[in-house]
Amino acid sequence: MVNWILAMDVGGTKQTVALADGEGQIQVQQRRPTERESGAEGGIEVLLEMAHEVVAEAGLTLTEVARVGIGFGGPVDVRTGTVLLSHHVPGWENVPLRAIMEEKLGLPTVVDNDANAGTLGEARFGAGRGAEDLVYINIGTGIGGGIMVKGQLVRGVTTTAGEIGHTTVKEDGPLCTCGKRGCLESICSGDSIGRRAREAVTAQPNAGRALVEAAGGQVGAITSETVFAVAAQGDALAQALVDETVHYLALAIGNLLNLLNPELVIIGGGLSEVGDILFVPLRQAVREIALEVPYRAAHIVPAELGYEAGILGAVALALE
Repeated sequence: MVNWILAMDVGGTKQTVALADGEGQIQVQQRRPTERESGAEGGIEVLLEMAHEVVAEAGLTLTEVARVGIGFGGPVDVRTGTVLLSHHVPGWENVPLRAIMEEKLGLPTVVDNDANAGTLGEARFGAGRGAEDLVYINIGTGIGGGIMVKGQLVRGVTTTAGEIGHTTVKEDGPLCTCGKRGCLESICSGDSIGRRAREAVTAQPNAGRALVEAAGGQVGAITSETVFAVAAQGDALAQALVDETVHYLALAIGNLLNLLNPELVIIGGGLSEVGDILFVPLRQAVREIALEVPYRAAHIVPAELGYEAGILGAVALALE
């Protein structure tokens, strides 16, 4: 059994480093905001600093740590441990993160994108326990995804499979962070829902009063959380934004059910926490798109790990 592992979750908003035991139980953890302007060099420096601190806090040395697992918020070539890019933080293009960490820490390291890590985390520790065929969709700043078939991650020929957020759901849709138009992420991510709401309020100020009031009187402060909270109070504009989100998310999920026939679709990230106002209409909308047999076989459920999915996913990567 592995004694100790270091886990790292590198996101566009926060970076987390944890020390876990051989059972995957986190013993010490640190989280800091991502300093986007510092790019890869600054981000790696912070990760290394936190790694040394959590090991020291546990009264250990690096020689007692077996390996490192890293989930990164962007495409990764798992074979080489190279970060291909970050859609949210500049300076991460073609960074050999595994090689850097192995040199600096002297420990074997595995690097994968954070959605694959989250998939493993939910499968091992969360809502996916006991399921062999599942899809994980993380809806936060962006949208990432992971696919498991017969208990194994599907990584694809270039190890970049599972980019659910960059499936096209509206050909003439908004410009996405990837440079394409109409990606699921460009409409249904937390950032995109907030942006659509701000645009709608600007175009329809009278209809958007409740959204503005809920955001403290500032249009620029309207977020996806604002939208769902105000929709739950019966506001028509907020509900229309929720309906549009459900429609495009259902398109993506319905097609996934037809293609992959999983037993579970796990929705993670911040959007998973809004409850029935999302999941009840989403399940109905997916039923109208998916074929009956794969729809009846699948359950669409919220993730169980919450914000810890990323760091627990990195733990699962190391244990894998």
